[in-house]
Amino acid sequence: MTAQEFRITRTHATWKPRVTAEDIPFFEVEDTGDVLMALGGSVEAHTSGSGRSLVHELPYAFAHANEVTADHAPFVSLADLPEGVTLNYRIDGGLNNNCIVFSWSIENPEAYALKWVCIKTFTGMQVKYVTEKKRSPLIFAFADEDAFAYCDKMPCEECAFRCKSGFYAYACISGVGIVKMPIDRVSMITFGKFDE
Repeated sequence: MTAQEFRITRTHATWKPRVTAEDIPFFEVEDTGDVLMALGGSVEAHTSGSGRSLVHELPYAFAHANEVTADHAPFVSLADLPEGVTLNYRIDGGLNNNCIVFSWSIENPEAYALKWVCIKTFTGMQVKYVTEKKRSPLIFAFADEDAFAYCDKMPCEECAFRCKSGFYAYACISGVGIVKMPIDRVSMITFGKFDE
């Protein structure tokens, strides 16, 4: 049997990382249509909870709308996407590092276009822009606490452990808004495996 190799990208956390339930704040600037994202707030990064249930409380959770001359951008749910616009993801990789493969399909590109995607993670966030020639998918690679995994299955079987629970994808689609999508899907196929 081959010994497991521990790479520098593998997390050294001895407990499952958790992150604040607060959304990353996005702000719309009146009259310009610009979207701003808060990185910091009035509180430094810290942890709450105790023992093996520590929660990363990140500075964006403490940013307030009154600190900028803009309004909180409202989120659109997946259920409210227009017909012909679909967003999806899968988790791939293993214990040393892994990724989210974010895919999309837009049947009417004259009306709608994916502009950028932001993934909220345990340690912060990643943002990728969709350039003119870019086609689906976008790959968000993770290491350290963001790569936390209970198993080395490739691709992820979406089991009840939900290693990426707390992650969210925020996708900006012109003509729609910012779509908020949880990264916590559980496959019903995997539930029977725990009963065997």
